[in-house]
Amino acid sequence: MRTYQDQFAYRQAFHDLVRIEQFADPFAVTLTLRQGLNGSGGMQGQFKRIERYDAEQNFRHFTNLLNRQVYGHAADRYGKRVQVVPVLEGGSSTRYHYHVIIDCPRPELHFEFPAMIRSCWLRTPWGYDQIDIQSSCNEGWTNYISKFRSKVEYDMSFDWTNCHLD
Repeated sequence: MRTYQDQFAYRQAFHDLVRIEQFADPFAVTLTLRQGLNGSGGMQGQFKRIERYDAEQNFRHFTNLLNRQVYGHAADRYGKRVQVVPVLEGGSSTRYHYHVIIDCPRPELHFEFPAMIRSCWLRTPWGYDQIDIQSSCNEGWTNYISKFRSKVEYDMSFDWTNCHLD
C-alpha cells in the first residue's frame, strides 16, 4: 500500500512529465467502457465482465484506429502516432472510464477531430456511447485527471503502456 506522500510525489512527477504546452491542439476527452459483453471470446451466451486488462487492450485498439484514420498508411509504415495521455478510472463500484489528453496533430483536422475520436471509440468492442470531448484542454484538465479519488490504485491508473508523447 502506497502512502499519501508517495501518491503526491507520483502526481508531481506526472505534472512534470505532462505539460499542456507540449501539445499542438490538445483535447480533453472522457471515454466510457461497457461493463460487460455477452458471448465474448467464443463464450456463446455468457456474460464477460470487464477487467483492467480488457480496458487497456480496448484503448490500444482505439488508438490504433485513430492513428490510421489521422495518418493513413503512415501510421503502420512509419509509426506515426497521435499524442495521447490516458488515465483509467473506475473499477469495483464505478464504471471504467478513461480521461485522456489527445492531441490533434494538424490544424485542418480541428473541427472533424471530435467525430474521428467518437467514431473510433465506438468501433472498439468495449467502447460505450458516453463520450465527452472538449477542445479547450488546459492545466485544469491535467489536475483533474491526476486527482486521487476514483482510482483503485493511484499509480496503476496512469496507463503508460498506451501513452504516447513526442
